[in-house]
Amino acid sequence: MNAVAGLLREAYAALQRGDAAQARLRCEAVLAQDPNNFDAWRMLAVAAQALGDAPRGLAAATRAQQLRPDDGPAALDLGTRLLHAGQAAAAAPLLQLAMQRLPQDARAAFRYANAAFQLGDYAAAAAGFAAATERDPNWPEAWNNLSAAHSRLQEYPQAIAAARNALRLAPQDPEAHQALAVLLSNLFDRPSLLEGLRSAERALQLDPNLAAAHRNAAVLLRKLGEPVRAEAHARRALQLQPDHPGSVEILGDQLILNGRGGDAAAIYADAIGRGLDTPVLQRQHGIALLHAGRARAAHEQLSAALRQQGDDQRSIAHLGVALAADGRVADAVDLLGLQRHIHAIDLAPPPAYADAAAFHAELAQDIRRHSQQRWEPAGLAARKAYLSGDLLADRTPAIVGFEQRLRAAIDAFIADARQRQAGTDAHDDVFLRNVPLRYRLHVWATQAAESGYIDTHIHEDSWLSGAYYVELPEAIVDAAPDQDDLDQADPDHANPDHAGWIEFGRPYAGLPQWPADALRLVRPQVGRLLLFPSYVFHRTLPYQGSGERISISFDLAAA
Repeated sequence: MNAVAGLLREAYAALQRGDAAQARLRCEAVLAQDPNNFDAWRMLAVAAQALGDAPRGLAAATRAQQLRPDDGPAALDLGTRLLHAGQAAAAAPLLQLAMQRLPQDARAAFRYANAAFQLGDYAAAAAGFAAATERDPNWPEAWNNLSAAHSRLQEYPQAIAAARNALRLAPQDPEAHQALAVLLSNLFDRPSLLEGLRSAERALQLDPNLAAAHRNAAVLLRKLGEPVRAEAHARRALQLQPDHPGSVEILGDQLILNGRGGDAAAIYADAIGRGLDTPVLQRQHGIALLHAGRARAAHEQLSAALRQQGDDQRSIAHLGVALAADGRVADAVDLLGLQRHIHAIDLAPPPAYADAAAFHAELAQDIRRHSQQRWEPAGLAARKAYLSGDLLADRTPAIVGFEQRLRAAIDAFIADARQRQAGTDAHDDVFLRNVPLRYRLHVWATQAAESGYIDTHIHEDSWLSGAYYVELPEAIVDAAPDQDDLDQADPDHANPDHAGWIEFGRPYAGLPQWPADALRLVRPQVGRLLLFPSYVFHRTLPYQGSGERISISFDLAAA
């Protein structure tokens, strides 16, 4: 045993002076005498790695961990090697053990979080990165990664707070300024967008050739209503990174918004011709062709994009417009399912309320005083209206009761959709073929008075959308008192302009317009939930008169 101990001391000393070859020889000599020597296996793993023999290093680390399965350092060593080898699934449980066994070691928490992030478990990643920042509050990379994990969870306040900490620790890092700008570009209030623009501009002061910062500046300026400056930044981003699909998309999109669909189509065609043939760029090329008045070519391009990415909501929406513009209105209506995929469900009030009137009165008040209520957020479709952020963030009895009723209705709808999917050729139905197995839900509320409305839009990142009506003004309620279904009303009734109704089918201004007789108009009713595909263009029509229109909307996306 004295000889083994001496060899181990010599191996350790060799590692300390950087002589990995001698360390390896000493460890192998120990293992020839004592094959289960834990310390020899651990040092052999380090020596082999230093000599560039990664397989031997991994094998040695694996044997060490097998000998002491509860040892924190051994788990950290093996987990790290597996993570670096691209085996995140195998690394994660080892690194989680290391994080538990080494409560002061920031590296263990950080590496476990990295493994979870790679596996798409962003909640676990956020917890791990948070632990790393607690163990080492001055680690900018841990704060930056914590921000990224919260961002993937769409937890933007937490993501922004973490990004601010990363920036505080690295104020001269252009990437840190850019990371904060990215997060702020996801918001819709003008102060946040202006702060985001300042962050992007500061990043460009530190690194004028940072293409990502130019892209972000373009997005922020677009939301802030400065199209000329937005286009200039988008052009510079494309100059710096001509083979970056995001740079192509942002410039092309800005050209479309600036009324130059033909120029945008040329940008996309050039990129695709150079090999940047992604589904997104194909779809954007089709949209640009549509804006340029080339409906037939747009139809072909959007069909190709949809074949590559069958659940792309923008492709579906614009393909319908292209079909109608090409004279195939019936095919367009059938593709979108305007007659078969818009459904109405009357929700019963939660059991805690005496009746629907009491429930809706309390729910309306909760919406009016919601903690995230904002007036006409920049970059969204609300006009002369309040829009809440996450409605479910305020856990009042009325909001919780509504959420329970909503989820029950959604679950029943999805179960029915799966049955319909099984009973038809779902491949030919762009809605039913994409029924999600699991879903995530985002819920918000709108509060609008006279002349307030929601402009034309779709919900790009979801599958199913809906609107529930909490309170309506008399101008809408009295519009067609004899009508209970989803059909259009007689044009001779008291509200021939359908003021306050929801309209389906009409696309954005600048696109070929949808035939008026193929629009779908629905009169809102308090207590009624409307469900419809997220790709359907829709808007609310303004009304005149007293009272408020208070509604709740949601997006449901595959989880």
